[in-house]
Amino acid sequence: MYAVERTLEASAGKRTRVPFAGRYINLDRSTLRRTRLEQQLHELGIGDVYSRFPARDGTCMPGKGGAISQREYGCFASHLQLLKEACSLQAHLHVLEDDALLSPEFVPIVARAIDQGVLDEFDLLFTDLFVSWDPLQIASLERARRRNTCLDAHTGQEALTGVTVFDLHGKGLACTSSYLVSRRSIERVAALLDRALLAGLALPVDLVMRQLVDAGVLKAACVVPFVTSVALEAAADSTIRGDLLGAELSRLACTVLRHTFFVRPDWSMVESVLARYFPHEAPTPRTRAVGRVMEFLARGNAQSF
Repeated sequence: MYAVERTLEASAGKRTRVPFAGRYINLDRSTLRRTRLEQQLHELGIGDVYSRFPARDGTCMPGKGGAISQREYGCFASHLQLLKEACSLQAHLHVLEDDALLSPEFVPIVARAIDQGVLDEFDLLFTDLFVSWDPLQIASLERARRRNTCLDAHTGQEALTGVTVFDLHGKGLACTSSYLVSRRSIERVAALLDRALLAGLALPVDLVMRQLVDAGVLKAACVVPFVTSVALEAAADSTIRGDLLGAELSRLACTVLRHTFFVRPDWSMVESVLARYFPHEAPTPRTRAVGRVMEFLARGNAQSF
């Protein structure tokens, strides 16, 4: 499903220079998220690379939103204003939302991508993505994950050997939790989003970006395995409210899928979320058969025909 652009090897040594500027979006009232994200950045030694961007609160924008929710409008306005204010930067820009998880591999992989010209070729580079139910997408991601990991004999854990860079044209781009904008493209991306806002928003920010990429107006790529993810616990808390509604539960299931392609998945949290929201049921012959086929797909063995 995805066209392979190139494979980047993981850097073996430490890097002292971070070749981008960072901004993270955070609502004033979301103090715990801010603390958690800043702690991650500090532990990775890149706290001084990032500055906080106060998120626009869509619930305080009466009458805004149009065809999208107030929350989606606030998210769109936050990303747009951040990009507008970053137009004067003479550096590539990394945009983070405050529920992101960053792996120790994030900086070396992004630095390698920049060194090898990925942000000269693409306007946007995503470090993780929403993962849909598409079985060929899942199989493609799994093949890339297997190609770029090996088992560490000492720890028994998977170790990253590299990433595959996929062109996202026509591939269902969604999510804006972590992406880089080429320094040559910041002003243009901001102008395109501003134009969408003035035309009357019909879609949230990630789907507007998808339209621009699919139309060939912007070029976007993603690295696999993902070197960032979202906190599953926060996703479960923010997604599920009261009764387990079908759309909310389905969204959470996709978030679990997405997290499994993270270079450092929290398997204990995955199991906890699955046990709580997706309890095991006794299989029927049909669900057993479907499960075996899905296992075949999840192992990366499916091919289009």
